[in-house]
Amino acid sequence: MGTVRVVLLPLLLALLLPGLAVAEDPWRGKVAIITGSSSGLGYELARLAAGKDMKLVLADINLGPSAALVSRILAEGGEAVAIEVDLAEREQRSRVIETALAEYGTVDYLFNNAGYSYLATLEQMDVDMAQHLFEVNYWAYVDLANQVIPIMKAQGSGSILNVVSILAHRRAPPGTGHYAASKAALVGMFQAAAAELEPYGIRVFLASPGGMRTNIGRNAVGPLAEARRDRADDWEPPEIAARDIFAAMLEDEVLFFPGQVEGP
Repeated sequence: MGTVRVVLLPLLLALLLPGLAVAEDPWRGKVAIITGSSSGLGYELARLAAGKDMKLVLADINLGPSAALVSRILAEGGEAVAIEVDLAEREQRSRVIETALAEYGTVDYLFNNAGYSYLATLEQMDVDMAQHLFEVNYWAYVDLANQVIPIMKAQGSGSILNVVSILAHRRAPPGTGHYAASKAALVGMFQAAAAELEPYGIRVFLASPGGMRTNIGRNAVGPLAEARRDRADDWEPPEIAARDIFAAMLEDEVLFFPGQVEGP
């Protein structure tokens, strides 16, 4: 009976107090794209979004864990689909948006999260590898956002969340400059985009977490990668930042610092 009372409470309030506005659930039934959903922060964002009854499009170059999560969501009565995509390939990015439209007809939330680390000093830089990093860490974010803007404009609402890094705001350690630069570029682009899109009801966020216990060290590439494979092992669990991100998206700040980290 407790569950019935909770479900009926908004209806009873509306009947008894017709002038009282009942707050709308900002998550339930909304369509969310989450990139980099197979591990780390992306996986935790997907798991929390499923718990909020959102309809999910999970995109990752490593499909297995995302597909397994989709199977669990479907078994529990939720709605989700997984798509294998290499976000470094420009022509593949549109498939993410097309999947969301084909499955659900719209996009309410875009969680730009996918990324990796290229570890090399400036002197060691391989231009092709550095450009590949920017395709995933910067251009994919900008491209996907650009593709959802017309959809969100048409419906008069939407949110674009971009996962950045504390390294976009503080001095980066040796060898992490390329990664930090890709994240700093996001800050510049999407702070401007937040002001550009606000009149259309589209909200833009920049989440800058600190170090999280993810696969970023294991998946790193570059001449300095091998020595730093275990660099994330002692960092904080990504579910902390994921919870903070959902909470912060109910507020008005464009730039925020989820997890156990303070801003600059």
